[in-house]
Amino acid sequence: MSSPPPEGANVTVAYCDGHRCRALRHRSHLRVSEGEPENLTEVLRQAVRASHGGVLIRAECLGVCHRAPALLLLAGSRPAQRRGLLIGPVQEPQHIDAVVELIRRADSSEP
Repeated sequence: MSSPPPEGANVTVAYCDGHRCRALRHRSHLRVSEGEPENLTEVLRQAVRASHGGVLIRAECLGVCHRAPALLLLAGSRPAQRRGLLIGPVQEPQHIDAVVELIRRADSSEP
């Protein structure tokens, strides 16, 4: 059981670290930058770090192995108003770009 996100966090990203998601996350077809393949976790980390009070969480199995690798994006700073979006599979570069854009939009949706 994880603790609730801190007050004021507009976006929380929980990426599944279950067996199947972890294995497929490392096989994702990410772009290569400066000779090194991008790591999905690092891309998520950078997107959340660029947000205003965003939180990145490594979660236990989310129970959606058929959508691996998967993540859960929660938006909104008030617990009663938080909305979640289950995203997966996140494997292709366009998937990564779409997730980063969702993080940016979720972060800017509230003052």
